[in-house]
Amino acid sequence: MMFLLNILLQAANAAAVNEPVAGQKPATVEHVSAPILEMMAKGGFVMGLLGFCLILSIYFMVERLIYLKNRAKIDDNLINVIKDNLRENRPDAALAYCDRVPTAQAQMISTGLRFLGSNMREIESAMETKASVELSAMESNLTYLSLISRIAPMLGFVGTIWGVINIFYSIAQSNDLSIASISEGLYVKMVASFAGLVVGIISFLGYQLFMRRIDRFAERLQEQSLNLLEVLTKSNI
Repeated sequence: MMFLLNILLQAANAAAVNEPVAGQKPATVEHVSAPILEMMAKGGFVMGLLGFCLILSIYFMVERLIYLKNRAKIDDNLINVIKDNLRENRPDAALAYCDRVPTAQAQMISTGLRFLGSNMREIESAMETKASVELSAMESNLTYLSLISRIAPMLGFVGTIWGVINIFYSIAQSNDLSIASISEGLYVKMVASFAGLVVGIISFLGYQLFMRRIDRFAERLQEQSLNLLEVLTKSNI
């Protein structure tokens, strides 16, 4: 009974303390979020590494985008030009035309034209080898995007763990176990994990989108190879 009475008295005292004075507006709790750049600056050395990873990801994505835009083109009219030149018995003109076009498709067909006079199996093998070389060149820098997509989340996790270690070390030194001291340091260190996930997702999406584009181009390139073999067969070359 006395225990219940004590609880009621404490509740009444708390209500009296929090009761607003006449003519005075009740106090409101303002939730002020720290600026993003400030929190990132407090993230520690890991944030610098993640920033560097983000710059690398953007660089490789822009570089691959420009490369594929210039190299991974399919000109459906190219086979018709080759067919017309071969019909007029001008293989050198067809070869010169392909050499002037700086695309993977034209270079693969140019390789096939250089093997004219050989059997179809040798021509096909030469074009497959050239196509593999072109596709490997397209995928060359994408391995870095894949690597960053795996490393960035781990770096963020390392930053968070390092921050937690520093928090508990500070508590051990100052004997201050207040919620404010723990939560303030903890949410700042969680920024490292958030940044690591963001950088990892950006890199992973870039890698997958570019790989998908290269795979689709490889299918079109194989189709162009078959078209050239059909032209050569019908031309009796």
